[in-house]
Amino acid sequence: MITLCQRGGASCGACCGLYNTRDPSRQVLHLELRRRTARVAAAPRTLDGFRAAAAELAGDLPEPLFPLVRVCPLLGFLDEGETRVGCLAHPLSTGGPDLRDAGVYDARICESFLCPSHSWLSEDEADLVELGSGDFHLYGLVVTDVPFLRAVLAGVAARAGQAVAARDLAHPPFAAALRTLLALKEELAPGSEGLFGAFRPADGGGEAPRRIDYDALDRPPSPHDQILLCAGADPRSGNDLDALEAEVVRRLDEAVQAFPR
Repeated sequence: MITLCQRGGASCGACCGLYNTRDPSRQVLHLELRRRTARVAAAPRTLDGFRAAAAELAGDLPEPLFPLVRVCPLLGFLDEGETRVGCLAHPLSTGGPDLRDAGVYDARICESFLCPSHSWLSEDEADLVELGSGDFHLYGLVVTDVPFLRAVLAGVAARAGQAVAARDLAHPPFAAALRTLLALKEELAPGSEGLFGAFRPADGGGEAPRRIDYDALDRPPSPHDQILLCAGADPRSGNDLDALEAEVVRRLDEAVQAFPR
C-alpha cells in the first residue's frame, strides 16, 4: 500500500477539506493554516481543550465551495518552516494523546480513510508527483486528480518518445518545466471549477461530471481534452478554452525541450 498523505518530501490535506473554499490560492490557504496552527498550539493537550479550539476556529472558517464536504479546523502546519501540512490532533503532532475526536471526523474514521488516489496511483506515479510538485499546495491538487496527472505525463511521453521516470527529475531544467506544467492546476481563472478536476459544483453542494461541449463551440475536440477538462477549460468555468489550450501546448513543448536525453 502506497502512502500519499505524508511522504518524505510532500504532504496533503485535501481529505481534511483544505481546498474546499472559494479562494484556494496558495497565499490565502497559507494564512488560514497559520491561523489554525497558532490557535491549536495555545490549546491544552486535552480533548476538551482541542474541542474548544476547533469550535472557535470553525466559527470563522472561509465559506466552503462544497457545503456537503467537511472542513476540519485541526488541519495545520506540522513544522516551523510551514512546509508540511497535517493533522494537529494526531498523536505524532500532540506528542502523545490522540485528540482527533475533537475534529470533524473521529479518530476511527481518520485512521481508516484513504482517498481514491491510493487505489489508482502506482508508487512510480506517486514519486513523480512528490518530486515534481515542489510544495504541499500543488502536491495536494495534483495527487488527488489522477486523470490530470496521467494526461500530463502521457502528453510529455508522447512528445519525448519515452515515459517520464523519477530519475528524469534529477535534471533541474526538466524538474522545473514539469512543475510549471503541473502548476496549471493552481493558475486558473479566479473561481475556476478546474481545481476539482473533471467535476463541477452541483445543486445541493455535491459535484457533477463536466464535459467540454466542442459542438457548441463549433470546433473539433482538442487532442489535450483530458488536461483541459481537468483544468476547467469550460466556458462556464471562467477559462478561455483556446487560450488555455495554447498554454498547455506551450508548457508541454517546454517540458519536452528540457527532457534529459
